[in-house]
Amino acid sequence: MPSLTDHRLKIPKYVQLAEYLRGEISSGRFLPDDRLPSLNDLKQQFGANQHTVEKAHTLLETDGLIRREPGRGVFVNHPAAPQKTGNVGFVLPYNMQPEERFPYWNLVLNGVRQAVREHDYHLMLIDENMAFTRWDKMDGVVLCDTRDPRNNEPPMTLPPRDFPAVSVVNKIPGTACITVDDFAGTYQLTQHLIELGHRRIAYLATINSGLSQLEQRKAGYLKALQDAGIHFDPRWMRDLRKREEWVGMPYWYSLAGEYYAHQWLKEDWNEFGCTAIIAQSDDVAKGMIKAFQEEGLRVPADVSVVGFDGLPSYPGELPLTTIQLPLFEMGKQAMITLLDWLDDPSRVPDDRFLPVRLIEAQSSAAVGGGK
Repeated sequence: MPSLTDHRLKIPKYVQLAEYLRGEISSGRFLPDDRLPSLNDLKQQFGANQHTVEKAHTLLETDGLIRREPGRGVFVNHPAAPQKTGNVGFVLPYNMQPEERFPYWNLVLNGVRQAVREHDYHLMLIDENMAFTRWDKMDGVVLCDTRDPRNNEPPMTLPPRDFPAVSVVNKIPGTACITVDDFAGTYQLTQHLIELGHRRIAYLATINSGLSQLEQRKAGYLKALQDAGIHFDPRWMRDLRKREEWVGMPYWYSLAGEYYAHQWLKEDWNEFGCTAIIAQSDDVAKGMIKAFQEEGLRVPADVSVVGFDGLPSYPGELPLTTIQLPLFEMGKQAMITLLDWLDDPSRVPDDRFLPVRLIEAQSSAAVGGGK
């Protein structure tokens, strides 16, 4: 007959029996409303007497794991609803620090903060590149994945499975995502350039990174060309990649735009005669404009350059034609979606796509036009 007694540790037999039953419950061997083994069963299996069994049951009952029903037996309770902490989290993208130097992410974060304040929660900010494990300190989290797996960037901080989480900007599997219509954005940009008479339109962005927003932008560009009857030349598209010397630099997107524009001009830009280019972001567009001007090209008289994001221009910069994203609203709606879900777990959220807006400015002009 097996025995629970461990004489070396001098653990009371009723404690050992309680831990055994606790393990059977936590492992799923006994489910809510299942009846635990009877006194006779426990006597037969472990040689436990009635006093030992009663004391073990008292420990489990105190912890809320079981209930005793006179005349019927001892049954497993349903798990108690977890106590809410009143905290929610936002995992900061790895490329956001310091936030004041990234107006894009600062706008998203301000939207998140606004929603938290309006709903009387507390916000916890989590660095994406830290090994965070204290998910028990919050009720839910907003996530954002901006990593390009080709750049050996740090792994994303993710909560446990089934933890309430909503993603923003980029879809993360298993979450509802609050994002924008990236497809419509580049479709509008391409259509705008086509209406200005441009038929050879280049495209500089991160290609095949697996990020949903960038895949949708590429698709919008290609579809606009197709709908206009323009045959796409693969040489019009180049991949935006981070170089080793740019790692950790806050303005690497503008550096990349400048670098790849210079490279393109040295290689085959003049061979296929593009008169306009769509950049992945406003920062990339600004870098390209700098390179074009250094090489003696006028923007937009010789080449139109359009961006994406809709961030404010700084004094002395050429105002960009761009797609304005509702960044503040994206952050706010992502957090509201999470908080509504926490208030009513039956309202499982769906993906939402917020509209974008084309801003026409001085970086684009008709073919042969401009100053």
